[in-house]
Amino acid sequence: MRTGTAWEQFQTGEEPRDVRGEVLTSWRRSRINGVDPEYVDVPYVETDVDTQFVRVAVPILTRMAELITGEQTCLALADASGRVVWRWVSEPALRNTLDALSVDQGYCFDEEFVGTNGLGTSLETGRIAIIRGSEHFVHRFHSVTCVAAPVRHPITRRTLGAVNVTCRAEHTSSLLSVVVLKLVDEIRAGLLAAAAPRERQLLDGFLCEQRRTTAPVISVGEGIVIANRAAVELGLDQHELWDELRGAPDGARIDLRPDLSGRLRLLRDGLVTTGAVLTLSGPVPEPTPRRRTRDEPVAPSIWERLLAQAEQLVGEGPLTVRGEPGTGKATLLTAALTARYGVDPVVVDAATCPVEGLAVWAGRFGAHLADPEVPLVLRHAELLSEEAARAVGALLAGGQAPLGVTLTVSDASRADIPGRLLDRLGGAAITIPPLRRRTADIIELASRELREHGARLSFALEAQTALRRYDWPGNGRELAAVVREAARHSRGGVVGLDALPAEVRAASGRRVLTPLERAESSVIAAVLQECGGNKSAAAKELGISRTALYAKIRSYRL
Repeated sequence: MRTGTAWEQFQTGEEPRDVRGEVLTSWRRSRINGVDPEYVDVPYVETDVDTQFVRVAVPILTRMAELITGEQTCLALADASGRVVWRWVSEPALRNTLDALSVDQGYCFDEEFVGTNGLGTSLETGRIAIIRGSEHFVHRFHSVTCVAAPVRHPITRRTLGAVNVTCRAEHTSSLLSVVVLKLVDEIRAGLLAAAAPRERQLLDGFLCEQRRTTAPVISVGEGIVIANRAAVELGLDQHELWDELRGAPDGARIDLRPDLSGRLRLLRDGLVTTGAVLTLSGPVPEPTPRRRTRDEPVAPSIWERLLAQAEQLVGEGPLTVRGEPGTGKATLLTAALTARYGVDPVVVDAATCPVEGLAVWAGRFGAHLADPEVPLVLRHAELLSEEAARAVGALLAGGQAPLGVTLTVSDASRADIPGRLLDRLGGAAITIPPLRRRTADIIELASRELREHGARLSFALEAQTALRRYDWPGNGRELAAVVREAARHSRGGVVGLDALPAEVRAASGRRVLTPLERAESSVIAAVLQECGGNKSAAAKELGISRTALYAKIRSYRL
């Protein structure tokens, strides 16, 4: 199936299989943002072209343009908001095409406004984006291919903008990505050479300390933070560090939290403190340190607590387990019933009722329900019709088997469920939180799944970061599929970041949300979906301004 066909399928509401994961994820974002796939007016914004980034990058691009690009190619530079600040086109015919597509100075290609495109998608994901022809979300861009990559400041690591190469779709070449990455490297080298003395002093101090230790190291100054990966992993609010450190004495020990402290080294220009280097360690020594004894149990995970609760409740009567698709409802019930009664339960799926016919399906369910020796699980109760729910309710009166029921509901679902059946069932109910709210369980679950594919396999630190920060809309089922595929691409027994799908890799650059922010993010995403991506309607439903909604969408990367 051609990608164009995949685009058409997606626009009709289907989920195409033969499209790259990063493109499909971007299409979903574009739909949530309410981008019109048939036509879009690219917004024009007054753009500041007199910045250090532009002053450094444009001469480099101009000098290299004719050397490393083909005869029918466009080079463009955008700022961090996706606004084009410079453009070079090799020949007039292509210039006319790009003028019609608004690929020119001042026009903004933020993915929020234009959907999937090279500049916007690369800035959104923080990675190189290769968008070929009909992989663009908006149909009018299907005639061109765009390859773009973000440019980060070599010292602050802040994204300054992106470099883009555009050509006609029929002229797409694998060399385009090489060209873009070469240009990004040249610009970064130019930015490093043009860096202010204060920035270079911070970088030198950071590198000097990092050469002496493998511990987490952070170098901070006014508006600048440089950190190694180990420091980033600690999840500190790095931008507040400077205010805390600038007044501390040189060589002081700084307590950041109960389990973490650091040794401070101040950087000075004469008598002026220009920055600080903090080498972190933990835990902070306590007057009477407490050590866990060998027999003292480790705090259980959320899953372990739910399983223990379920094992107790299934012995007291019927148990309903609710949760989003893929959260492991049937797995939890099966494990609890097996542990409690010493025999694997029989599983009857409500999804097969329409296929078997109500009479046959209900007869089979009733026969298992009458057997007191073998537990029974009714799966997908939400799929029962009203007639089937009444039939099941009638059978419950004579039921003797220990019974568990799974009920699949979305995080913000308002759909009707077989309420009368659940009332007739009685008993207890527990809810399994979605995986995005069980971040403490993610690495444990992923590592357990990884060991199924190789006892000595492990995740690299950056891969663990991405796994923890990804939203997991498919919950445990999606996690298992991602780990299974990543295991095939492991190198030397280690699963690195590059072995994960693009949408998971992109999550490694996101900040960690608090539980309250995650809850707010889920509600906003649900309301946007209910409103068909209409931000005005969503803002009204949420009771906030459209501006505030845009800010939250950007903050939460929705």
